[in-house]
Amino acid sequence: MTTTLANQSTTASNEHFLATPTCIREQVVAYYTAATADYKVWSKGFNMHFGYWRLGINPFNREAMLNEMNLQVLARLNLPADRPARIADLGGGTGATARSLVAARADLTVDVVTIAPNQVELGETLNRHAPHGDAITMHCADYVHTGLPSNAFDAVIMVESACHAEGATKATLMREAYRLLKPGGRLIMADAMLRQAVPNQNLLGRVMTRLYERWCVSWAVPEMCRIDLMPMVLKYIGFQEPKIENWSNNVMMSVAHVPILASYFAIAEVIKARGWLPTWRWRHIVASILTPLLGLYRCTFTYSAMIADKPLMNQESHHARIDLAL
Repeated sequence: MTTTLANQSTTASNEHFLATPTCIREQVVAYYTAATADYKVWSKGFNMHFGYWRLGINPFNREAMLNEMNLQVLARLNLPADRPARIADLGGGTGATARSLVAARADLTVDVVTIAPNQVELGETLNRHAPHGDAITMHCADYVHTGLPSNAFDAVIMVESACHAEGATKATLMREAYRLLKPGGRLIMADAMLRQAVPNQNLLGRVMTRLYERWCVSWAVPEMCRIDLMPMVLKYIGFQEPKIENWSNNVMMSVAHVPILASYFAIAEVIKARGWLPTWRWRHIVASILTPLLGLYRCTFTYSAMIADKPLMNQESHHARIDLAL
């Protein structure tokens, strides 16, 4: 085979929708231009991700779980305790995660990269009114070519944003993260992922395949990351052996908020708009409703955190230089 794992696709059915990187970017911008404001219904702080539940957190307090997701990421960053640290948040939306991080630790600076100009504008407004918001810099850029300096960041985070990159392993995005990190720096990616290719050998598998395809189209996602392929590709890029944590049970409580909230939002907005909503806002509602259904198919879908360190010595390990075509 001449195709590498880094370029393998889990499904060919979305090719008509997101066939090229340029098309992917156009769709992502269109989606977030239309739907970013809708996220205020989900989170008053504009957290554009699911929440993390643990004992001690009220499962009905969605904002507390959303902020806890940010703090769980922070707790795993392995940041230096004896000096200020710099973080790059790739696909960071309006900067909600960054605002949580700088509020929790005042010596942090965070560079937030988003491809959507309206998110930069809204984020800068929100940052001005947030504790230590001046420690956050918003950048309107493609997160696979950020233009940020190499070897400059103690950590790179991606919270439910890597899914918008092309490829089953998001290899181009992972290379950019590696470039940005200082030697010894850490990457954390938290997202919904595939354990394996979506099976379609039986009726249930075919139904889930169609739901997954519709979910991808509705949220401008070319395909979910393949968690079974990621470790090999990360090591090939130069990262040390990654650690994978399954957070499916932790996000389940916040996912349970989605059906009722999405249904209420759809009815209210349709009435307000007198029966008409832009396409991407409809797609946002559809994807929200489909998410709990996909989450029930636990043999294929998972919500996980991928944690990988850049070696202290900026060199590639020989054991990782394998032929990915095999």
